[in-house]
Amino acid sequence: MPQQELQQQRQSSVRPVPKEPRRYRVIILNDDFTTFEFVVDVMVIVFQKTQQEAWDIAETTHVNKRAVVGTYSLDIARSKVAKATSMARSEGFPLKFDIEPE
Repeated sequence: MPQQELQQQRQSSVRPVPKEPRRYRVIILNDDFTTFEFVVDVMVIVFQKTQQEAWDIAETTHVNKRAVVGTYSLDIARSKVAKATSMARSEGFPLKFDIEPE
């Protein structure tokens, strides 16, 4: 194939632009057994929230029975939920989370 023809072929090939990965909301669910302080600790340790953000999420969860913790790729969301759930179970708390598409 002549050089000029190769250049034209390269210029005419259009590469698809990769899509942003779908994002997912991690939702913490209220229960009557997990302590407020433990929820704050999980928010700080697992979800890297500030003390104030963690406190606000815990308060929202208490009042509204659920709160958005953050938005992540599916793998990150699953990983954070697994770590937080493991922490809760090791302390004897039934803390639960949902993962929802954004």
